[in-house]
Amino acid sequence: MLYSKLYERLYSRRIKIAKMTGEFFSFRPNRIYLIITVLIQGFSWWLAYYIFKNLTGDLLVLHYNVDFGIDWVGDLNSIFYFPAIGLAFLLLSIIILFIFGPGRHFRAQSHFLMAGAVLANTGMLTALSLIYLINFK
Repeated sequence: MLYSKLYERLYSRRIKIAKMTGEFFSFRPNRIYLIITVLIQGFSWWLAYYIFKNLTGDLLVLHYNVDFGIDWVGDLNSIFYFPAIGLAFLLLSIIILFIFGPGRHFRAQSHFLMAGAVLANTGMLTALSLIYLINFK
């Protein structure tokens, strides 16, 4: 009896996840947001690796202030936090959409969350680009 109840819950949860995944990918703007975010993520990870590989010292300049000069220096591995934070924004947006599930306001929630993920990833890519300019130019 206990086994069948557990199997029923797992099966119903699998069906629910499959339904939400189908609803997520059947909405065309979600696919467009996802493609844009994956491209930005790929370029962010490549740029972070490029900075990591080509930096000669042990320290990385993370912020430059015009009035005071360099005011934030970090470890070389901290360059990978920027694409990881962008990936976390993307995954968090998708998880929130799956938690709320397909419902009455699914399309509006999709636009807000996925556009927010694209903007967050764009911001992280901009930060990486500025770090590249500070350290190499």
